[in-house]
Amino acid sequence: MTGIVYEINMTCGMVAVLTKNGDFSIFEMFGDDPVDKGDEVKWKDDTSLGSTDLINITQEETYEVYFQNHWVPKAQLKEQLLY
Repeated sequence: MTGIVYEINMTCGMVAVLTKNGDFSIFEMFGDDPVDKGDEVKWKDDTSLGSTDLINITQEETYEVYFQNHWVPKAQLKEQLLY
């Protein structure tokens, strides 16, 4: 699955990615991995939950993240990002 980083809650390391399907996937970052709004990212499987390798195509980096949810509608982003 591929998508564009849409929103980042830096306080708790939660990231929303707008996928090619038009919904959002939510992952948690481990540490200070470089992720910016607008980065194109991809991962192996659109249903994976838990620890997954994420490729940041824009920054040419690969790191481990923890997927929390997939197919999230925009109306639920604040809740999912722990704002």
